[in-house]
Amino acid sequence: LVIDFKTNATVPTTPEHCPEGILRQMGAYRHALSTLYPDRSAEAAILWTQTATLMLLPNALLQDAWQQALLKNAWQHD
Repeated sequence: LVIDFKTNATVPTTPEHCPEGILRQMGAYRHALSTLYPDRSAEAAILWTQTATLMLLPNALLQDAWQQALLKNAWQHD
């Protein structure tokens, strides 16, 4: 489990409402963990300091955000 502490003043109500940049960042972390430890489950969460709330992020949501980041990066360098 990778947890990132975020100090945003406005805390999203659901993972789907998280800023895209945060989802891409957490997707990259999850991808790195999956690569380093392929035989283990890789999970990600955000600890929102404003509300002291731990928000688990669905793997599918992070995978989609990570794939979008890769596609965007590839498109910009084409």
